Amino acid sequence: MVKIKFAALAAVILAVMAAVASAQQATQAGVGAAIPDGKIAVINTTVFPGSISELKVKYEQIDGQFKDRYQKLQTVETQLKTMENDLRTKQNVLTADKYQELQVNYDDLKKRGQRDYEDLKAEYDRTIDSATKPIRDKLYQFLQTYASQRGITVMINLAGAAQSGVLAYWNPGTDVTEDFVAEYNKANPVAGAAATPPATRPQTTPPPVVKKP
Repeated sequence: MVKIKFAALAAVILAVMAAVASAQQATQAGVGAAIPDGKIAVINTTVFPGSISELKVKYEQIDGQFKDRYQKLQTVETQLKTMENDLRTKQNVLTADKYQELQVNYDDLKKRGQRDYEDLKAEYDRTIDSATKPIRDKLYQFLQTYASQRGITVMINLAGAAQSGVLAYWNPGTDVTEDFVAEYNKANPVAGAAATPPATRPQTTPPPVVKKP
C-alpha cells in the first residue's frame, strides 16, 4: 500500500526538532547568557519513518489496518478517470439527458470519494500519531543525549531548512543523519527488522485528485 504520511510525519519531525531546541535552551541556561562553543550539525528527519526501525514497523502495521479502505479509494479514483474520459469523448455521442446523467454521477462520486479520503486520512493520521508517540518521546530523549555526547550545540533540520531557504549551504560532513539512525537502531533493536539504508527518503502520495473536465 502506498503510504499517506502527512500530518503524522510532520508530528515526528516537529517532536524531534523540539528536542533539539529544548536541549539548546538547557545547555545555554547552564552557562548563563553565553552561547557555548560546539559543533553545528544537520539532520534529515524525513527519512525517519523509513529508517528508524521502530517507526517503520509501526507504519507497516497501521498500513495493513487501512489497506482495504485505501484500495477502495483507489478503485474510486479509477472509476472517476473512466467517467472523466467519457465526459470528454462522448459529449457528441450521448443524448443531452444521458450526458447530464453522467455528469451528475461523476460529480457525486467525486464528492463522496473526497469525503471518504479526508475521513480516512484524518483517522490514519490520528492512529499514527497515537501509535508513534512513545517512539517520538524516545527520539526526543535520544537526540538530546546524542547531541550532548558529541558536543553538538545546534542541530538543523536539513529538509525543512533547505526547503524554506533558511539553509543555503551545508558541508556534507556535518550531516549526522546516517550516524544518528544507526546509533538509535542499535540502541533500540527491533526483532526481525531488516536494515534500511537511512539515506532513502520515504515516498508520500498526495490525495487522489481527478480534474473535472
